[in-house]
Parts: sequence; structure tokens; C-alpha cells
Amino acid sequence: MRVPTDFTDLKLNISNHMSLSFENDGFSPLVGKIFAYLLFSPAPVSLQQMADDLGVTKAAISVQVRTLERHSMCYKLPTNNDRKDYYYIADDFCMTGVKSSIEKLRRIQQQIEFTLKVFATIAEVDEQEKPSYDACKRRFIEMQALYEIFLKRLDGLEEEWDERKKTLFLSSSQ
Repeated sequence: MRVPTDFTDLKLNISNHMSLSFENDGFSPLVGKIFAYLLFSPAPVSLQQMADDLGVTKAAISVQVRTLERHSMCYKLPTNNDRKDYYYIADDFCMTGVKSSIEKLRRIQQQIEFTLKVFATIAEVDEQEKPSYDACKRRFIEMQALYEIFLKRLDGLEEEWDERKKTLFLSSSQ
């Protein structure tokens, strides 16, 4: 990856990176471009403005921005004075994404725990199935232990982040 030489180059570099990153996660590359666009936007932006600046149709922007909205990566600004929809990235978008990931991990952990409870209710296993049963049960026990460690380490993350955020820009404001 080459080093950007100016701010315009940096914006293009980040937009391309976000496009590829979102595509690797199963989203449309346009979702990444919209996300990058909103990252650089100091104020909420209309669908039409995004479409004009990104060189795509308003309909395409509308469809893809809803994907970001569903994943809490951007928000629609309610307006009373005009009929346009405006979108922005909230200040806490990073933590929103982390909280969403933690929730997903908790749901996986619940499924693992449920599966282990089901294992406990199985009274008899055919002798031919015993190796498969034992291997799978062992793997679920390991998954449960790992998720437990991982989620325990994430406890308090939001509070720690809130405290850290307070100190991020102290030296630049003095």
C-alpha cells in the first residue's frame, strides 16, 4: 500500500480500503464507500449529496445506506423542515460496532451452552457413534471455555473506553 501524499489522496485511499474491507465482510463495495464518505463528513449528508459526490444513483445510495443503518454504523437524522433524508455517523460509532460484536458473541455462547445441555440429556450413544459424540462434546466444552474467557475480558470495556475518550484530545485543546 502506498502512502497518501495529500488529504484528497488519503480520502481516496481510505475509501478504497473501506470498499474492499466491507466487500470482504459480505457487503456491497458501495457500503464501504458510503461509510468512508460519512467518516469524512463533518455534518449530516443527504442521499442526493452522497449520490452526486460518489457518482452513483440516489436509489443505490438509499439501498446501501440502509445496510449501514441496520448495522448501527450510521443514523438517519429526523428532519421537519424538508423532505430529504440526512445521514451521519454518531460519535460513538466505534463502541456501537464493538457492542454489536459482543452481543453476537453472547448469542453464540448461549447456543453453545444450550448444545451442552442437550448433550447432558442424551442417555445412550450407540457404540459406533461414541467417538463422534466424545469429539463433538469436547469441542463444545472448549468453545464454551474460550468464549467465557473472551467475554470476561470484554467486561468493563465500554466504561474503560468512556474514560479513555475523555483524555484523547486533552493535549490538543490546551
